[in-house]
Order: sequence, then structure tokens, then C-alpha cells
Amino acid sequence: MPQPVCTGGCGPGYGCGQYGCYAKARARSSKTFTGAHSKQDNGEFLEVERKQLLTPDEKFHSCCVDRHLPDVCLQKCSFATYTKEALQSMYFRFDPCPVQAAADMHFCAAQGRDHRDCCEKNGVTNTLAGNKCLVFCDQRPGNITQLDISYLSCYERFENIKGCFWHDLSELRSSELERRFDSL
Repeated sequence: MPQPVCTGGCGPGYGCGQYGCYAKARARSSKTFTGAHSKQDNGEFLEVERKQLLTPDEKFHSCCVDRHLPDVCLQKCSFATYTKEALQSMYFRFDPCPVQAAADMHFCAAQGRDHRDCCEKNGVTNTLAGNKCLVFCDQRPGNITQLDISYLSCYERFENIKGCFWHDLSELRSSELERRFDSL
């Protein structure tokens, strides 16, 4: 893991992370209030249940927060704003979000899962790089690839790759909502 880079220190309420300063304290609910009574959540089980019901964008953003991406990057942790243009701006340093954060953002968009089947069906391999592009679809932890210029044509299929990530998260959410509705 790279050393933190926080030149000048971070302000109150912020921590120093590998990409710069990030907000340490984020709003998270852990109690439900009903009238004068307070009911404590059932710990991890309810947190898992809550996360299963999040929208794809909420899951993407939550992962970015959990990975301590700086505030300037969090606005890109949405399927609408995580675009080829946003990555290009980061790469050319037109954007304050460091390009090094792109790997974590991509991991979060994919939720650390393998989407190669979907990517193959959606033409991700139809580039000069061919099957090499599937590396961007398999975001399981530990899959680290040193990229070079031969992967550049994969950039043409960025929206196809991102579409697989979004579709998977949407399907998971729909099946969870359906399961809950059926159990009522």
C-alpha cells in the first residue's frame, strides 16, 4: 500500500489516506428511534440486510467511502459519473481526484466480483486487445495486473464493462427485494 500523501496535514474530522485527506466521520445510522424508545439494531446482520437493499449507486458510493477515497473522488462513485471522460480527466490531472484512485473506484463499481461472462456477452473482447480486456471485468481481490499500452483499446469498451457491473448489482437488488416481498 502506498504511503499517505497529506501535504500540510488534514483538517479537523479528516484522516490521511493513501490518496490524501478523507472525511473520517461519516453519517451512518445504527439506531432506530420510535417515540421515546430507542431500539439498537441487531449488529452485523442488519447491516448486511441494509446493504443488500441499496441501489447500485449507493453500493458503489458506500464502497468508495469504506476504501477511504478522498472527498474529491466520491462524486465519481456513481454509475452516471464514473465515465471514460472522468478517468481521462484524472489521468491528465485536470481533475483533483488522483488517477491512482481509479483502481479502487473500478473495484467498487464491480463490488470486487468477476463479471467476465457478462463482459464476453457484451463484446468487451471485440477490440485489438481481445481477451486481455477481461482483466477489467474480473475485480476479485488479489487479481492484480500490470497494465501497458496494449490494453489501451479496452478503453473503447468501458461503458460495456460498467454496464455489466451495474446490471449485476441491479439483478442482486431485484432478487433480494423479490425474496423479501415473497416472505411477507
